[in-house]
Amino acid sequence: MREVGVLEAKTHLSALLDAIEKDGETVTITRHGRAVARLCPASEASGPAPRRASAAELTERFQALRERIAAANPDAEGLTWEALKDDARR
Repeated sequence: MREVGVLEAKTHLSALLDAIEKDGETVTITRHGRAVARLCPASEASGPAPRRASAAELTERFQALRERIAAANPDAEGLTWEALKDDARR
């Protein structure tokens, strides 16, 4: 990991970004000898990809939500999506 001062980072930002993009290098930017920021490849910064729920899991969660809504609002049992959208538009 390379450390550069803020003035050098400002002056050579394009070169630093090239090194990060091409070599996967991480650069620490310092001010008066203290680390204040870190530049790293975007793939590292974003962290792991979010988990995607399976269709079965989504169906199960949606059914549980419908049951909770129906329990709290007995009149909502026969409510369709179209009726809900129409009601929201009023």
